[in-house]
Amino acid sequence: MYAQVVDEADVQFSRRVDRQAMAAVTREMSRVSNLRAVWAMGTQWAVIVASIAAVVVVDRWWMWPLAAVVIATRQHALFILLHEASHHHLLSNRKWSDAVSDLVCAFPLNMTTVGYRHEHLLHHRYVNTKQDPYWVHMQPDPSWHFPRTPVRAAAVFLGDALGVYMPGHMKVVTPWTYWGRLLGGAKPALSKAEHVRYALYVTGLVTLLVTTGAWLHWLLLWVLPTTTVMMAFFRMRALGEHPLDAEGKGDETRETRDIRATALEGFFVSPLNSNYHLTHHAFPSVPFYNLPRMHQELEKAGLLEDGVNRFDSYLGRKDNSLVKYLVRKPDSSETAPVMDVRPARTVSSTSVPLHS
Repeated sequence: MYAQVVDEADVQFSRRVDRQAMAAVTREMSRVSNLRAVWAMGTQWAVIVASIAAVVVVDRWWMWPLAAVVIATRQHALFILLHEASHHHLLSNRKWSDAVSDLVCAFPLNMTTVGYRHEHLLHHRYVNTKQDPYWVHMQPDPSWHFPRTPVRAAAVFLGDALGVYMPGHMKVVTPWTYWGRLLGGAKPALSKAEHVRYALYVTGLVTLLVTTGAWLHWLLLWVLPTTTVMMAFFRMRALGEHPLDAEGKGDETRETRDIRATALEGFFVSPLNSNYHLTHHAFPSVPFYNLPRMHQELEKAGLLEDGVNRFDSYLGRKDNSLVKYLVRKPDSSETAPVMDVRPARTVSSTSVPLHS
């Protein structure tokens, strides 16, 4: 499927990369594997169940925080799978994909697939402009603005882990939730199918908790990590995806990044290849398991540049790591966060075919 160039970011991309030359491999890599999606969902829940079981079996206080951290990493992975469903390539059947995503990934995280999709696709179309809902939420919040000193940077992530920034995070997430859409007027309106699915989910959850009496386990090992530790991992990943500390140039290829994550970083910070964010923006039809292959195509095309849209790691000691970028000494132009909301990019009429 092809679409016309719709904004300046796509124009910039088309000038640097021959999309038509990549069309064949893009189509091949855009094939959805139901088996790999089911395996990914099952793996995350297997780790979650094993972590809860470890708390029960070991029966020591220290196992609770340890299990909570591990569960937070898998909650983050479930969020990435929800993201896959927002692009209609979790499962090959779109209706089943939304239903499974809601019940297995979104509802447990207090989100909805359709609600998240609405804002996420706006983010793709209007990256780092006033019509990008993520950028709009982050700009007025000082906690999202870097660079800052190592101590002040660590304080932000510690604040996430302790729930200090939970109100700000909830403000962002509320439009994606069932109740935010039902009572808060967030778009789009809930469908009958979503009402039915949510009722089934709540009934199943309450039945499970009443039957097992695991209310404390649910609160401390599920609800609490979702709003604290998981958000610290989420912030690190989000800071690596798009720069917020400089005026945008209208070129998405320089305002979105790929990061070569280590195995540990992949487990804690960027599960399921979510570190290939520029690759995802360039090829949004490609499922997470094929992003490494498409990342290689961008490498071959010479699009990636160290310290600009490619980093070697999140927390590594090398100079080309995200953490070094986040705690670097700011230039004079970076002494204050950019707070003005810029106008959206104008639509271009350039007729260059893009894979969608």
